[in-house]
Amino acid sequence: MNISQDIFRAYDIRGVYGEELDANIGKRVGLAFGNFLAKNNDKGTVSIGCDARVSSPELQEAVAAGLSKAGFDVDVIGMVPIPVANFTTWKANSTSNPYLAGVYITASHNPAEYNGIRFRHPDGTGYTEGNLEIKRIFFEDELIESNISGKINELSTDEILDTYVKFVSDKVGSIEGIRVALDPGNGVGCVIIERLFQEFGAKTHSINNEPDGTFPNRPSEPAPKNLSDLISLMEKGDYDLGIAFDGDADRCVFIDNRARAVSAEKIGIITSKSLIKPDSNKVLAGVPCSMILEDEIPKIGGELIWIRVGDVFVCEELKKHNAAIAMEISAHFFAPGLTEFIFDDPLIFSLKLAEQVSKSGLTLADLSDEIPSYPYEELKFKCLDSIKFKVNEQLEKTFLDMGYKVETIDGVKIWLDDGWVLLRPSNTQPVIRMFVEAKNKPRLEAIKDEFKAHFDEAVRSVS
Repeated sequence: MNISQDIFRAYDIRGVYGEELDANIGKRVGLAFGNFLAKNNDKGTVSIGCDARVSSPELQEAVAAGLSKAGFDVDVIGMVPIPVANFTTWKANSTSNPYLAGVYITASHNPAEYNGIRFRHPDGTGYTEGNLEIKRIFFEDELIESNISGKINELSTDEILDTYVKFVSDKVGSIEGIRVALDPGNGVGCVIIERLFQEFGAKTHSINNEPDGTFPNRPSEPAPKNLSDLISLMEKGDYDLGIAFDGDADRCVFIDNRARAVSAEKIGIITSKSLIKPDSNKVLAGVPCSMILEDEIPKIGGELIWIRVGDVFVCEELKKHNAAIAMEISAHFFAPGLTEFIFDDPLIFSLKLAEQVSKSGLTLADLSDEIPSYPYEELKFKCLDSIKFKVNEQLEKTFLDMGYKVETIDGVKIWLDDGWVLLRPSNTQPVIRMFVEAKNKPRLEAIKDEFKAHFDEAVRSVS
C-alpha cells in the first residue's frame, strides 16, 4: 500500500490533498475507524462535519461512506465550525440517541492544499491512544465490511447552528454596544461568528467573511503577522477589540483597541479572573507559554500547571485536574466551568472576554498593559517528519549531558538564568519549533544563537 504513515499524526490524520490524502484513502480511513468502533459496538451512529476547504465535502462524503460500509449509521452535520460539531456530538449524550463517536474534516491552520480527519469521543474531545490503534488497523488489518451497510443521514446545518446559538445564550451576558471587528479569515467561522456577536448586542464590522477554502485574503493561521488587514481596521476605526479566527474556528486571536495583538497568556490571565473558583482554581498552560503566568496566576488565586501541547492532551489534563481554564500559545482556550464541556470553544470564549471588557469599565489595552511582557520569539526550523523525533531525543541527551534542568513534557524545555528555551517537534508539520523568552532582548538573542547551534548539530548527528 503506497500510503505514507506520516499522515497519521499525534491527534489526527493530515496531508496534502490529492498527493498524500484523497477520497480513496478517506474511505479506507472511515472503514478502519468503523472496524475500530466495531470492537466494542454492534451498531450505532457517528456524526461527521467539515470545514470550508475545497476538498472537505468530498473527504467528508468518503469517510462517511467508509463508516457506512463498516455497518454504522452516519449523521452528516455539514459545514460548521469544529466547536459546533463537537457540541453537537456532546449534546447528543443527554438524549436517548447518543453518538458512538464523531469525525471532523479539517487541516485546521495548515495551508489550503492540506486536509485532514479528526476523531472525536462522544463527549466531543479528541482521540489520543485510539489514533495509534486506528493507524494499526488501517495499515495491518484486512478491513471488514458489514453485510448490511449503515444509513447516511443529511442533517439540517441551519438547525444545528440554531441549537448551538440557543445554548450559547445561557452562557454569556449582554455585550450591548461593544464595538467588535471580526476576521473569520474566509474559514468556516463565517457561517456563525458575526451572528453570535450581534445576538448579544455587539456592533460588528467583519472582513474576510465569506467561506472560501482557498483562503484568498490571508492564511488560515491567525498569527499576528497574517492579520495586517484586521490590525489596519483597528488602527483606522473606532473598535473596542478585534478578533481573528482560523480555518476551522477553534482558535481566536485578539487585537486590542490600540491595534496591538494581545498574547494568549494575557488573554488567559484576564479571563481567569472571572473563571477561577475556590473549588476549581487550576490553570493549565502549554509548555511554550510565557513565564508571566508563573507570576500572575498565583496573584488571582490560581495554581499553574504546565502541560503538553495539543487539544486532545489538554482535554485529558482538564479532566485529571478539574481545571478552571486551559490555554495554549496558539490561541486555543478551554473553559469547562463556562461551557459545561471539556473541548475548546473560542466562540463562547471570545464572547465571554467581550462581556468582561464591557463590564470592566476598562479597555482591552488597559487590561493587557496591567500585565508585564518579556521579549519572546518563536522560530520554525524545517525538519523531516522521519527524523524530527530523533532530533528531539538527541537534543534531550545533549542538554542532560550539559547539566541543564530539562523538562520533557512536550519537546525539550530548558530553564536558564533570566529566561528559557523550548525545542519542540510539530505534530502537524515537518518542522521543529524553537520558543525563546528572556528578561531582556540581548539575553534573548544570545539564547537563540546558542540553541540554534545545538539544533543544527543534532540534525547532523541523526541524518
